[in-house]
Amino acid sequence: MLKKLIAVSLVAAMALPVTGAFASDNPTDRIRPNTPINSNITAAPGNDEISIKAYTWTVKTIANIRATPSPTGAHVLTVYPGYQLFGQHGGEVFIVNGQEWVYVWNSANVGGYILLSALEETG
Repeated sequence: MLKKLIAVSLVAAMALPVTGAFASDNPTDRIRPNTPINSNITAAPGNDEISIKAYTWTVKTIANIRATPSPTGAHVLTVYPGYQLFGQHGGEVFIVNGQEWVYVWNSANVGGYILLSALEETG
């Protein structure tokens, strides 16, 4: 019975409109997954966007981007010195067997984990 009450309460809470300080004036506001990496924050009515600023990394040595932060993770892409990658400011560093891994993506939005030691922050 308690489980049903909790489930009904959660469904009802999700169906209620948001009001107050956190409500949007524009009901069509949505997070846009394909927003350019370094887009600006705008304040024009109906055009409000917030994006996460990103690091720019340059690859220092041949490295593999993997699907998981592990040397045994599925291979996604091989990158070579000079290749540019992007990573989120304040993004998590994953330590696996004493190695630091970060999540990165390229200009084609292909992403995965790479050893931090293979990168040099350039922007």
